[in-house]
Amino acid sequence: MSHWEYRKIALNELPRPGDDIDVLCEVGLEGWELVTVLPNSVAYFKRQVTASDTKERIGEAAQRVMERADPDDNRPSEFERGHEAKPKYRDPKTSDTWSGRGRMPNWLKRKQEAGEDIEEYLV
Repeated sequence: MSHWEYRKIALNELPRPGDDIDVLCEVGLEGWELVTVLPNSVAYFKRQVTASDTKERIGEAAQRVMERADPDDNRPSEFERGHEAKPKYRDPKTSDTWSGRGRMPNWLKRKQEAGEDIEEYLV
């Protein structure tokens, strides 16, 4: 099974306009194959990697993560914590809530369509 490594280069962020071709040639000499250049001057490349290269890179990446990690830091990451929004609307009968974000829930939409003022349900 072939494994591919991908890379992108923003050509418009290079120091001089004449450097685009030089950079593309250099990258090609390193074994990268040009996939496409988008209209916004971003070049995408790929190259095939062997299983040993993949294991080595994963090992290096894991080592870098372990070096940065603090063993005493047991706090959950930002991804694990998420961001929970507080309820803005509550139905006193069913205790259904809505934070005011995203689509209006059906229970509140039905009340609004029935002519009720949804401001009555503000928490």
